[in-house]
Order: sequence, then structure tokens, then C-alpha cells
Amino acid sequence: MIAKILKAISRYFFSNPFLFLFILFLIVYTVYDFYIQKSSGTHLVSLQVLALIAGVIFESRRISNKWTTAVFIAILSFIFMFSLGTFLCSVVNEAECGLAFILNRSLVFWPFIFFVFYVIYSRIFNKQNITPKLTEGITLFLSIAMIYWVADNCFISFDNIISQTLITIGILFSLFSFFHAFTKTYLSDRNKFILSIWSSIIMIFFAIDNLNAIYGNQNTNNSNDIMEGIYIAFQYFLLGVSSIYMIQNFMMLIGFLPRWKRFFNSKYFQKMHELKDEHIDRYSEEQVNYIDSIFCVIFTGSIFFLNYYYEFVSRQFIIWITFITFPFILMLYNYIIGKKKYA
Repeated sequence: MIAKILKAISRYFFSNPFLFLFILFLIVYTVYDFYIQKSSGTHLVSLQVLALIAGVIFESRRISNKWTTAVFIAILSFIFMFSLGTFLCSVVNEAECGLAFILNRSLVFWPFIFFVFYVIYSRIFNKQNITPKLTEGITLFLSIAMIYWVADNCFISFDNIISQTLITIGILFSLFSFFHAFTKTYLSDRNKFILSIWSSIIMIFFAIDNLNAIYGNQNTNNSNDIMEGIYIAFQYFLLGVSSIYMIQNFMMLIGFLPRWKRFFNSKYFQKMHELKDEHIDRYSEEQVNYIDSIFCVIFTGSIFFLNYYYEFVSRQFIIWITFITFPFILMLYNYIIGKKKYA
């Protein structure tokens, strides 16, 4: 059993050498940031900013399934970041402008600009690749995570009509996703649209909740414990991952709202129809195996229950880390039981 797991892990990493180098770089930089930069009192690029950028690059690569695309987006983002820096520098003070000045200021402020550009271009270049990523399995996982989030916030007590209504709607949508994950019911356009809307609502909710939780977190520069610093940096990494989904699902939902010159007229209903088709097209017609659905419920349910009971980490952290690692865990599971298709 252990030999099979180790073989699968080594096979995965050797087939993804850039991923191995990427993780190795983050580990080395973390040690460098804590034991070298912190002792000198200066930080080239703060660890949380690097983790934020690393998160969005990691997820962009996972969506596109190509490191070349992720690297190209990074180069393009850097060019636009540098161009913006040059322009702003010339506007503020032409006399001080120069390569050294721009690079120096870039290290302090421009990583955030780079992050914004990367998120925008990642959505543009990966828009079509995000489409087949939405499946019955993902919606099942999101429904389980949503149930855990509600339970962890003690929102199960039906205090008022608003909470009763929201919880009832959530239960109905969750049951609908469970029904499709455990049966071979045909995924009609209507059903795919409903599952896509439900998935979008949960994803943007979790992304905003993660952003809100990290906003009040302390800076890794102020932490003297390397493990605490790594934990905080990893939260920023997960925020970088969730940022792509935040933008993507926000755009998928905001289009349903009426706006100026498109207020329940022909243009509005035409846009509604196009957006509905986009939701339907991005949902995969491939139905998940009910064995995988059972494994998803048992594994993720156990993880969430243990964290609910023992409070190892924040609920935002456990939800996003499980979301990232579960496909790999499922791959290991299918490999161990001997399925030919385990990716």
C-alpha cells in the first residue's frame, strides 16, 4: 500500500518537474526570508506577497495544464507592470526616472500590480480551459464544504425567517447536487444551468470569505515563528488560488443583473440567454462514478468534521486546501484500487 502511494507520488512529481521546482523555490525563499532577510531588517519581496503571486500562478497552471501558458502570462504581466511603472514614474518625477529607480519601487509596490495583471490575463487566456473543470464531483465537494461552513458558523439554528430561507435554499441545492453525483440522471441543459449557478455562488462566497479572513491576519514580517509565518503565507497562497475563481464566478453572476440601457429590455434578455448558454457550456457532461462520490463524501466529510471538532486551522484554510489537494488524493485512491484512469 505504502509502496503504491510513494510510486504514484513520485510519478506525479517526475511528470511535473516544473511543479517540483516551483515548490522547492517557495521553500528555499521562505527559509531565506526568515533567517537572512529578517536578520538584516530588509525584505526584497515580502513572503505573503510572493505567496499571493505563487497561488495565482499555481492555479493558472493547473487550469491551463501547461507551464508555458502560466509563464507567458507572467511575462506579459511583468511587461505591463513595468510599462505602468515607467509611465507613472515619468508623470510623478521625470528627473528621477531610470531603470534602477523603477526596479527599486517595483520591489516595494508593483508586485500587487503584477498580481492584478496576472489575474486578469489568466482569466482571459484560461477562459475556455475553466469550462470543462466544472463537474458533478466539484459541485458535490462544494456542497459538502458549504454544509461544513454553515455548521462551523453555528448557523443551523433557525433564528429568523431570512436564515431559514437561505438555509432551506442551500439544502435544496445541496440535495440536488448529491442526487446528480450519486445517480446517472441525465444532465439536461436546465440541470447543468442550476448546478453551474449553485457552484458559482459557493465559489465566490468562499473566495470573499477567504479574503475577509486574511484581511485581518498579521503580516509574516511581524512573526518570529517560522511555522506561524508559513501558515500565514500559505493563507495568502490560497487567496491567490481563490482570486481566479472570485473574478471568474463574479463575472458569471453579475451579468444577470440589469443595468443602464439594459433594464429588462431585448438587449437584457439577449444577454441573459448568452450567459445562460455560457453556464451550460462550461459544465461537463461527463458523469462521475458513484464510488468516487462516496469517497469524496467520506474523505472530505471526515476532514471537515475533524477540523470542526478539534479546530486545527481556520475553516477557510481547510476548505481551500482540501479543494486544491482533493483531486490529487482522488488520483492516489484510484491508482491504489487499480483504475486505469486516475488523473
